[in-house]
Amino acid sequence: MNDLDIMKRAQSYIESMAKGINPLTGEELPDADIVNNVRISRCLFYVSDVLKKVIDNGGEVQKNSAGKIRNKDKAPFALTDEQSKELEPDRKALSLSKTVSMINALIDDNVMQKLKRSVVSEWLYQRGFLKEITINGRNYLNPTAEGEAAGIYLGNYNTPEGNTVKMCLYSPEAQQFIFDNIDVIADFARGESGDAEE
Repeated sequence: MNDLDIMKRAQSYIESMAKGINPLTGEELPDADIVNNVRISRCLFYVSDVLKKVIDNGGEVQKNSAGKIRNKDKAPFALTDEQSKELEPDRKALSLSKTVSMINALIDDNVMQKLKRSVVSEWLYQRGFLKEITINGRNYLNPTAEGEAAGIYLGNYNTPEGNTVKMCLYSPEAQQFIFDNIDVIADFARGESGDAEE
């Protein structure tokens, strides 16, 4: 068995596990199995897709530093319908950065521009879900009444350095609202207008 055959088998096993199937028996795995955790499943799908690309390239890993695509030459951010269906909110409230990271985990950022957190916050601001306030000469975004109704709220966030700061947090409902409007936000990122879905 050569390296390409091993890659094909590995990709097949990983794809099966990503789908919640035991690759050795073909049986569905219990819902409680770790591979059915949405984050693990997404990672497995991602690795499976990377292996597919390497296999399609004859087992060769491309992309050296000289061959990287410049960001401005990458395709604009967009999700397929299939990718959009994979988006599921976390069970706890997240920062906007972490929410956007969940979205960007679904794309191949070697060929596509990532969605920027600033684009999503600007979209929310322009549609009246966030408002700008000034404290001690610094501008901050806070949720409006409409934003709070959508599940955005000010809460305490613990930084990696151990500090606690006040910031906008996005409940599972707010995350779902962003996911439901991802196509509109993608249009907005490309400079097109779009209205939010209720």
